[in-house]
Amino acid sequence: MKNLKHMKAILYLTVGVMLLNANTLIAQDSLVNGQAIEVKQKVWATIFASYYTTVNGDYKPKSAFEMPTALFGYSATFSDKLKATLIYDVTRTTNAIKVTDENGNQLNVSYNEGSKYTAFLKMAEIKYSPVNFVDVRIGQLLNTQYLTTQDKFWGYRYIYFTYQEVHRYGNPADFGAQIDLKYGDKLLNQLSVTNGDGPFKNQDQEGKFLYANNIEYYPIKGIVLKLYGDYSPKSDTAKLAKDKYAISAFAGYKTNKFRFAAEYNKVINNGYRKNSSYYGFSTFGSYTINAKFDILLRYDYINRSATLNLEKSHLIIVGVQYQPIKNLLCSINIRNLSPSDRLMVYGNFGITF
Repeated sequence: MKNLKHMKAILYLTVGVMLLNANTLIAQDSLVNGQAIEVKQKVWATIFASYYTTVNGDYKPKSAFEMPTALFGYSATFSDKLKATLIYDVTRTTNAIKVTDENGNQLNVSYNEGSKYTAFLKMAEIKYSPVNFVDVRIGQLLNTQYLTTQDKFWGYRYIYFTYQEVHRYGNPADFGAQIDLKYGDKLLNQLSVTNGDGPFKNQDQEGKFLYANNIEYYPIKGIVLKLYGDYSPKSDTAKLAKDKYAISAFAGYKTNKFRFAAEYNKVINNGYRKNSSYYGFSTFGSYTINAKFDILLRYDYINRSATLNLEKSHLIIVGVQYQPIKNLLCSINIRNLSPSDRLMVYGNFGITF
């Protein structure tokens, strides 16, 4: 028992030291081919929490506390040519199960769905840059469809995710390989091959991959133009099974005071099924009043949603962000989803350390 207590004490001390060094650079010497090199390490984390109440409309539960995500990351930079990044995220990885009879009537079935807040491997990337205009990435990669550009440009992830992530027009990450071709600071072309099944599933039995091309153009400072497309062949031999395609176009302009962006998104044969195309667009903007206050506005047009079971809906978000101290973000925002006329008030909180 005494040894066990000692082991626990050592474990707690180790975790404490890691947290104290979060978001700091740590210099460590390692040996490569018999020569000592300095490895720069970084540990960081984010926590997003929220509370909502429903003013009107049919939504259950009418009020609740939520945790959209909690994230823990680590990176090691060995040189200008080699870097490794590891990120664990906490989100919902389970799906609700519905059982119906032959007439489509839902049956009362009891089952254990599992936790809606599960830690999963979001990113485990090895990045090698043989020359300054080429990056080669392999491992669990973040999706260039929306997570590497639109999410950063939006900048209010703790309030709400970007359009394609909310409605599952693509996976947030996947296992595969990617090459980035950089033409100065004006043009970026990213070519990737991934399993196509996302971070929560294994590769399908037929071993069909998803092929993607992402092009970004930066004509002047603050402006980004982005065009993305991917193709994933069907693995199902059923008659209604079809190859799946996704396309998106994004344009944004950002200064120190304001930002504005718009994007159009479409998935053809969603779920590899004929006549199941999803599309929609999102536009958003924000203005920084001073160092502590932002105001923001967003509008989404939704023509089908894979996760929210919505068709031809409109979402409006109007809110204010308050930053009382460094690293802490707070927001009060109002959201209205029509035609159901669901009006909700949200309080969102985010911290990075």
